Amino acid sequence: MKWVTLFKVFKDKVGLSQVPPSASAPPPLPFEESSSSANNASPPRQDFSLPLSSEPDQLEPFAAPDNHGTLVQEEKTELELDFKRHWEEFRSSSTEKEKEKTLHWTVEYFCRLVKQHSDVTQLITTLVEVHIFSFVVGRAFVTDIEKLKLSSKTRSLETEKVLTFFSETTKDGIRPGANLLQAVEILVSGLVDKQTFLDSGILCCLIHILNALLAPDGGSQRQQLINNEELLLSNENQDVETRPVRRHEVEGSVVHAMKALAGHPSAAQSLVDDNSLQLLFQMVANGSSVVFSQYKEGLVPLHAIQLHRHAMQILRLLLVNDNGSTAKYIRKHQLIRVLLMAVKDFNPDCGDPAYTVGIIDLLLESVELSYRPDAGGIRLREDIHNAHGYQFLVQFALTLSESQGGQTFYSKSLLENDSGKDSTHAVEGAERKNLREDGGNYSPLSLSPALSRLLDVIISFAQTGPSCAPGSSGLKSSKSSHSKSNTHGRSRSSFSDRMADEILEKDNEKVKDLEAVQMLLDILMKAESVELQAEVLNRLLKIFSSHPDNYKLCQQLRTVPLLILNMAGFPPSLQEIILKILEYAVSVVNIIPEQELLSLCCLLPQSITSELKHTILSFFLKLLSFDQEYKKILREVGVLELLLEDLKQHTFLHEPEQLTSDHGKLEIKTSSSSFNRHFLSKDAILSSPTLLEPACGKFLIFEVEDTAAVAWDCLLLLLKKSDANQAAFRSFNGVIILLPFLASDVHRSGVLRVLSCLIIEDIKQAHPEELGALVEVLKSGMVTSALGSQYTLQHDAECDTFGAVWRILRVNNSAQRVFGEATGFSLLLTMLQSFQSDDGEPKKATFNSCMHQSVYIYVARDDSRGFR
Repeated sequence: MKWVTLFKVFKDKVGLSQVPPSASAPPPLPFEESSSSANNASPPRQDFSLPLSSEPDQLEPFAAPDNHGTLVQEEKTELELDFKRHWEEFRSSSTEKEKEKTLHWTVEYFCRLVKQHSDVTQLITTLVEVHIFSFVVGRAFVTDIEKLKLSSKTRSLETEKVLTFFSETTKDGIRPGANLLQAVEILVSGLVDKQTFLDSGILCCLIHILNALLAPDGGSQRQQLINNEELLLSNENQDVETRPVRRHEVEGSVVHAMKALAGHPSAAQSLVDDNSLQLLFQMVANGSSVVFSQYKEGLVPLHAIQLHRHAMQILRLLLVNDNGSTAKYIRKHQLIRVLLMAVKDFNPDCGDPAYTVGIIDLLLESVELSYRPDAGGIRLREDIHNAHGYQFLVQFALTLSESQGGQTFYSKSLLENDSGKDSTHAVEGAERKNLREDGGNYSPLSLSPALSRLLDVIISFAQTGPSCAPGSSGLKSSKSSHSKSNTHGRSRSSFSDRMADEILEKDNEKVKDLEAVQMLLDILMKAESVELQAEVLNRLLKIFSSHPDNYKLCQQLRTVPLLILNMAGFPPSLQEIILKILEYAVSVVNIIPEQELLSLCCLLPQSITSELKHTILSFFLKLLSFDQEYKKILREVGVLELLLEDLKQHTFLHEPEQLTSDHGKLEIKTSSSSFNRHFLSKDAILSSPTLLEPACGKFLIFEVEDTAAVAWDCLLLLLKKSDANQAAFRSFNGVIILLPFLASDVHRSGVLRVLSCLIIEDIKQAHPEELGALVEVLKSGMVTSALGSQYTLQHDAECDTFGAVWRILRVNNSAQRVFGEATGFSLLLTMLQSFQSDDGEPKKATFNSCMHQSVYIYVARDDSRGFR
């Protein structure tokens, strides 16, 4: 394309209505012929830190000034005039050769001027039309690099030729390549519109240059260049103007310019016309799968790893600032798969965890990008799912957990030697410093920063998706501050902005991808590190607490029920976190977690520790105290029947006295396997036969005294002031099951509390057989089990039972009638007569005291029963 056409197109883009007279005839595109084709020998290179060379006729030294400041100002003025003169000559030149030479000198003077001005932006705007100059410099740069490609047999950039271009000096004493690179870096770093540079195609060009610098053969070339530099530096007579350019400075300028351009909203879109964006993705992926292993083998220097980190940062800038238009390109070229393969192929022996986590962060940025306005409905999350990407992330997390906290020698080397490390590595550096101060004893139990960051990214995956908030673009975003110039409307506007920010922030924290939450569950279940499991549980709690709907959404995954069913394999600290999550659901989310409670009830009869049983029962007590509705819920999930089933399995009932008798007046109802049938009908997740088998004796709830005490409290609260639960208790033959435990010193108190509650709250005594059973026990001094076995009551048991009966009679008037009908008064008379029986030997003092209290206080209170 010639300059006539190029300027016409460019004027339309930037809106230039007039062209200066000197530019009335726009010159053709420069550099059709290579300016360095005549120089085939390897040209010398120059240090960027030294002053730029000058035109030969400008090399005469200035006279010693009387006033240094005046001389400097005069020098600046003269340089400005020289710049303008050469710029006008460039624009008015008619031949390509003249344009090439004048542009070289224009850029040379521009670089000199920049060194003498602190305000570069002001300098540029006063010197030249910024848009035109930027576009010309960009096109000149791109044209020269394209020539380097065409000069190669492979039609691609070669490291040696690239470095030569940026270091060669012409016969006029100037360095066109170095000057163009410096000018580009200066211009893109200023406040000028970067769209002009993007239109010139320079970002694509810079990506290809960076790729060439990272080429596999770059290592040998780098060593050769370093050796050449050392030889030249050792020669005192070497002209500083011909010193080879240091490669690091070229790389630094290229990276700096790329980062400045990558922040522009249309930067990514400018790369879709060729393979530049695809090439950048490949560079980043190679940094994980190839470069670190090459570094281990000594094939590449440590600096090459840092260059790949810069490439990653550039790619992230492109994705963050894109409006979604590149989503189609990413899907078309399967670039998500490129990144996923780097994660899949991670090798803990030679890979760097933090770098690979950075790649996963790029996957997240790609997913967020696809929810922006110009994405056209393309959802890159689907690409991750189709490639089984979440499985790769889970495996990567487990690998980090197993490989001594996910730390490698390369992370440490980069932290100690690289001044350009990112924030993640800064954290790692601080941690490693502390470890060295502690004697270098790294604890494998601590969670590495890379692994912690990975969990953060997974949470972000879960919370990324289409937004329901009004006016939002469907992706996670940070709060932005808005300055208001109108003082009158400042308060109202600030309030509305604040409300909008809060709504958007709350929506950003809502779970939008349940499969990402499932990743956390998979890591939790498969991890062998308690620290990792605890951290995952804490992250789950963080997800649930960040939005009111998150817990309900995650119930679709049966997240907490699954955790509960696996609680037995977790240490107490993790069990506590799981119950905290459930407590949060009850008290904050204000839902009835029936599935979760069903899981707890299913876990309770299993072969778990008595401590865990105690913890579960204590949680039930907390629920019953929190809301009376949980009396019904816990009955429905089977807690009441479970406790009675546990009592039926108690070893106390299987070691009876060898005495038999009738079952008494209570009717015994059979309910074989009713507990199992209840669970089988509730939910398929809990229907495993293994889960429903009764535990062996040593794991029973009522076998351990501390656990039994909580179980009796739980049973009492379930029955208290609950007609439905009392009816269920009676249908399960609860009284018959409990009566034999009157002979147990451990369980007697619990039995009497439960039976007293039943009889006292039976105001009309619809079930008189319950009080009658207690009377029969006192009359006979023995209690009979459902299996027909009999147990003798000792004096303490009779005393406690008489005390319970007395308290019942004091509270329930109808019970007094039942007591009389059950010949209770004759029992009292018999007991009074027996006080001096047995050849005049009195009973135990406590027994006599209880009997006196039961008889005389009752008689004094109501003597209308015909007891006289």
